[in-house]
Amino acid sequence: MRRSAPLGQNFLVNEGVAQRIVDQVPATDEPVIEIGPGRGMLTRRLLERFPGRRLIVVEKDAHLAAQLRLELKDDIQVICRDVRECRAADISPGAGAYLVGNIPYLISTPLMEWILFSHEVWTGGVMMTQDEFARRLLQGSGPLSTAIRTFFTLTPVMRVSPGSFNPPPAVYSRIFSLAPRDPGVNARNYHAFLKRCFIHPRRSLRNNLRNHFPPSILDNMLEQLDIPADTRAEAVADPDLLALFTRLLPPGDG
Repeated sequence: MRRSAPLGQNFLVNEGVAQRIVDQVPATDEPVIEIGPGRGMLTRRLLERFPGRRLIVVEKDAHLAAQLRLELKDDIQVICRDVRECRAADISPGAGAYLVGNIPYLISTPLMEWILFSHEVWTGGVMMTQDEFARRLLQGSGPLSTAIRTFFTLTPVMRVSPGSFNPPPAVYSRIFSLAPRDPGVNARNYHAFLKRCFIHPRRSLRNNLRNHFPPSILDNMLEQLDIPADTRAEAVADPDLLALFTRLLPPGDG
């Protein structure tokens, strides 16, 4: 089966890795949504482990989507679209769905933003991304990493060698799971706030925010949270950034 270089496709061929991913999926009745099934390595194992469970796959490559429809017929629902152009609630109308994905490196950031902005749909998930990207999400700083950890508890599962794919990528990958959290704030608003916090990484958090909030109020809130005025955003703990956001922009204030 041919590979589309522009889509950044590296097909998973290691059966042990595929099984490790599927083993993270809880045995519930909620639908499973697989992002980028490719040749169906994970898809077939999901069907084997959860017979009768609703499985929806979203594949941008029309040739691969057609092959999956032909081979697996009515066992799965195939959506041939770029997942980033889909509304999550339209893919899985109902109470929620569990996410599975071997994510192409080229779309890791926008795909995780898509997951973040539709967080209320997901009951959990297991993803495989480039190792460096996954490590940034797990323990790095920045708007996306901080926001993802605020709305999900991330747990590393395993590191995956390049030889587990065809063709082998130039870097390692990493599997991690996501469990939803409810911080009580709007994801888009919070992500936008974090982008302001980190817009100039070498500047202090106060300097990055001073043009957006009255200085007296900002200074008061930083003092309440025991954040020195010269502290950079990268040095502020996730809970303190969330607390600052809720003080400066209470729920409902936009």
